[in-house]
Amino acid sequence: MKLWCAAFMVILFSFSASAQTIQRLDAEVQRGFIIPHSSDLKQFSDHRPMGFLISWQTMNTKKDFWDACNCFHYLGVRFSCFDFDDNDVLGQAFTLSGTFEPVLWQNARWSVNLNSGLGITYLTRTYDPETNPENNFFSSHISFLLFVSPSFEYKISEKWSAHLSFNYNHISNGGQKKPNKGMNFPQVGAGVSYHFNQLPLPEYPMNKPDDRWMYWLETGITMRNVGQTNNKQPSVSMIAGAKRPVSNINGLGGGVEINRDYSLQKESGSYGKTISAPFISHHFLLGRFDFSQRMAWYLHQPEEMEGHRFYQRYVLFFRMVSDFRVGVSLKAHGHVATHLDLRLGWQF
Repeated sequence: MKLWCAAFMVILFSFSASAQTIQRLDAEVQRGFIIPHSSDLKQFSDHRPMGFLISWQTMNTKKDFWDACNCFHYLGVRFSCFDFDDNDVLGQAFTLSGTFEPVLWQNARWSVNLNSGLGITYLTRTYDPETNPENNFFSSHISFLLFVSPSFEYKISEKWSAHLSFNYNHISNGGQKKPNKGMNFPQVGAGVSYHFNQLPLPEYPMNKPDDRWMYWLETGITMRNVGQTNNKQPSVSMIAGAKRPVSNINGLGGGVEINRDYSLQKESGSYGKTISAPFISHHFLLGRFDFSQRMAWYLHQPEEMEGHRFYQRYVLFFRMVSDFRVGVSLKAHGHVATHLDLRLGWQF
């Protein structure tokens, strides 16, 4: 916790160093429910998680920052505390996240924003076969929180604004330890923001994406558990695909993913199975960011994936230099997250 607080203060100091930034402090409370995505989790469907969040965000008004996503946007850090309405089994989650919040539309009083983020979570209660066997959501104290949150903000005065948010939160350890069914908990939030300063927003032209077909190559790597053990082996993916913009911020495409997973055992007793899956994809094209949602179909369904013919993959890429991209992805079967991996890509 001391390390998180120190990192938080360093980031705050770095954000406040620029004179061309709008700075604000947010506080929000949330309440929602837990999605019971398997039969053994239905006993928790009546739980009502509560959350308290505080965040510091800045908006840089320079054109370089506008070009990053073709929009004005906030970057920041957020500290959150969630109580899962069950102190004995589920406990609480404390998270430090990085946030990215583009402004989708605004006028003199109202704005529509889309906040999202990824953070490191400390969970107070986890699975234990003897003392806590009912908690199949979490198995490691250190896990990850991913969230997406559309919000409506109303300007009350020069310094203050209020907002209403709709949040979809997911916590899991990325498949690093089992059981890891993860928790999905939608929440409604209400909060206020204090703006330390206000700057006039310049008018920049929107950079329209090229309307031609674009192609990409991509690789991903992660470490996965072997069976129910905590022995980890690599899982490597190679992907080829194509996409074409259909509007200023939307694109459609498809491709094929080939995955070599050394955590899966073959009939011979050796480890390493090859899984291939074609997919279709939708892309949010926001300047240097490409957030794609892919629906893939197993050509050869491994025994370990029995009952799942399809999977989803959510991939966030950031274009660094030229057409080189770095990012992360999350694979899921329905509401159940399988694993996170790191990704490198090249678009041409």
